[in-house]
Amino acid sequence: MKYWKPVQAVVLPASAAMLLLILLLGLFTSVRADSGAAPAFFPRHVRNMSDEILVDALSSLPLHLKISRADWDGGALMVDLQMPERNVAVRDIYEDVTSLFSYSFEGTDNVEQLFLRVMAVDRWGGKRYLLLASDMRRSEWQTSYEEALLNLEDGRIPEPVLSSLHLTVTNLWEKQFIGR
Repeated sequence: MKYWKPVQAVVLPASAAMLLLILLLGLFTSVRADSGAAPAFFPRHVRNMSDEILVDALSSLPLHLKISRADWDGGALMVDLQMPERNVAVRDIYEDVTSLFSYSFEGTDNVEQLFLRVMAVDRWGGKRYLLLASDMRRSEWQTSYEEALLNLEDGRIPEPVLSSLHLTVTNLWEKQFIGR
């Protein structure tokens, strides 16, 4: 019996360590076997938009404005951009709009229509106000529209650009960005 105590003092911790090692190896193997899953903080570039990648895909875009709403419905991408409480340059808004057009129609294969809205939110009451909207189809998109939009210096958008990009500006947009 006195020989058993030293053996027990070594064997029990070694057995526990071995069991823990086996469990960890099993966990590691099962995680590696699931090759279809990818953590959200390692976004992969996927050419086909889907509900599963919507958040990762849009959050990887370098935007000045915050995305307040996004939805995917079988070929149609709907995105609401929210104006920040601080003043933002109109050029930053144009860059974000251009980025979303470009990503939707050049960075994916299955976005056929982009519904885009730029919204302002009343910080006191939470009411949402529409500033700018677009309903653009892939079949009508041309890369030359990017340059036209990015070359605008103020809030005034020429009629040919408005109609080409199916942009609608509200009175609030005009008061905020053209009346400056």
